[in-house]
Amino acid sequence: MSEVWKGFKRLTSVEKASESFVESLHIQPTVSEVIDLERAYGRVLAESITSPVDIPPFNRAAMDGYALRAGDTFGASSTPVLLKVVGEVRPGQRPVIAIGPGEAIRIQTGGEMPQGADAVVEVERTREEGEYVEISVQVAPFRNVSKVGEDVKANEVVLAGGTVIGPFEIGLLSEMNMKQVEVTKKPMVTMISTGRELIEVGDELRGGSIVNSIRWMVRAMVEEVGGSFSYAGLAGDDPTELARIMDESLTSTDVMLTSGGTSVGETDVVKRALEEVGARIIAHGLNVMPGKPTLLAFLSNKKPFIGLPGYPVSAAIASRLFVVPILERLLGIGGRRQEPLVRAKLKRKVPSKPGTVHFVRVHLERSEGRWMATPIRVTGAGIMSSLVKADGLLVVPADLEGYDKGEPVDVVVIKKYLPSPK
Repeated sequence: MSEVWKGFKRLTSVEKASESFVESLHIQPTVSEVIDLERAYGRVLAESITSPVDIPPFNRAAMDGYALRAGDTFGASSTPVLLKVVGEVRPGQRPVIAIGPGEAIRIQTGGEMPQGADAVVEVERTREEGEYVEISVQVAPFRNVSKVGEDVKANEVVLAGGTVIGPFEIGLLSEMNMKQVEVTKKPMVTMISTGRELIEVGDELRGGSIVNSIRWMVRAMVEEVGGSFSYAGLAGDDPTELARIMDESLTSTDVMLTSGGTSVGETDVVKRALEEVGARIIAHGLNVMPGKPTLLAFLSNKKPFIGLPGYPVSAAIASRLFVVPILERLLGIGGRRQEPLVRAKLKRKVPSKPGTVHFVRVHLERSEGRWMATPIRVTGAGIMSSLVKADGLLVVPADLEGYDKGEPVDVVVIKKYLPSPK
């Protein structure tokens, strides 16, 4: 029997592979670029943001009512006081009248407080008659007033470098009148597919052919985390051709991926191609299902290489375990990703093989006030539809022999929306 058919000599644990591959990478974030705010959503700040202004830039009314001197209302809760109305301030107007003792100004929410006023009495606690307003409540200084710099102070660091810009960050940046921001450039991920059986989307199907769906799935995963994707083409089952494409792509990419060709058969060419280009293999074969044939290496220029298995579910799991965290490092994202978990009761038993980490695709449903998890697939690395049908992944650790029916488990949610209660 050929040596390549004897299987993996040993399997590397996921923890050890992550430690020796992802955690050992001394990755510096990619260079930065300045972009318009309208394109900033989802990008990562390359540097901390210091506010150039106070927000709000002036004391402003937090209620519709009357701006006045708080001292003029003392005792008004028991004996209402009359103040003379000397004008009105609307949002966007600069007050032209200062408030004197015994005076008040009508003011709308957001209006700038006039000089001399230090409080606002809400309109429902007042009654205007002619030139005067009756105040029936005593207020303390700065009641219903949003003070200058209450939201953000000038020269305050409001966003740290490494922050992923979401809707609220966009709102704050725009509030500070920042039209442009400096962000890290999107890391480039180059992918090469292997396998002479593959055809591209739109090509004519022929006997024995398979559409190259992994290319599109991985592209979406890369772009979702914030990377750029480049496809270098099909290398068939020729290790020399694959090595040539690797060499050509080496200087233009930050991360290199292949799909397929990572197992131990005659047509599994990735390991041989890596040897041709002088790469250093870190792990080949992991104790994870799906995803066992994953291959991790450093290319000759120290850039990371991930050989994804040729089955789509295996490729998806390997991408979650290795591609995503490497891109997060290249992007300079601060902190660690927090994956949403739900506690669910298993509707069926989940068997597993001791010594192997299993990623079980499960469907979630809400029933009688709790989540129920129905296993869809424990095996079946080639069943792409199982990822679509699944709402989450149940991770069975290597030291367990599965879970029993009815047992409570933690499920990693992989969908943005979960089924509504029945």
